Amino acid sequence: MALANINLSVKQYFNFMCRTDFERRIFHDTYKEFQKRSKIYSLDQHLHTFFQMQQANDKANTLNQKLQYSVMDSIAALEHKIPVLNDIEDHPVLFDCAELHIYNSDLLNKAAHIVSITYTSPDLILHEIVGDLLILSYTAKAHETLVVKITENLMVNYEQHENLVYS
Repeated sequence: MALANINLSVKQYFNFMCRTDFERRIFHDTYKEFQKRSKIYSLDQHLHTFFQMQQANDKANTLNQKLQYSVMDSIAALEHKIPVLNDIEDHPVLFDCAELHIYNSDLLNKAAHIVSITYTSPDLILHEIVGDLLILSYTAKAHETLVVKITENLMVNYEQHENLVYS
């Protein structure tokens, strides 16, 4: 019996301390895109940080989406496998959605560039919680379970729907 329908989310941060080719690609491609796309918000190069641009113009927040478009091919190459979340058998958990967010960036300092990608799984069935382990299955494959360890980086998204009961 299912306890709940949930999604799992986890963030992966990208900064100048990249370790893998994927991380380097995301870091460098998003910084290059930030340099190109932020020019209209930099007010003739008077503003150089993402925070300053946001303070001066709310539309600077669209840079999040613009930077995401620049790395869509890199994200697609993951084949829906979350690179930072595996089950206890070391199989990657799948994602349906990946959303890029700019934490910091500076046109004058590439080392200050920090972005994250939040990966969100498809709907999962939560069958049981045993200690710090979640026993789950994908909705379409309810008979195949996966076990994921709860960590501080893992977010469990639970949406409860109220049903009206008529008597």
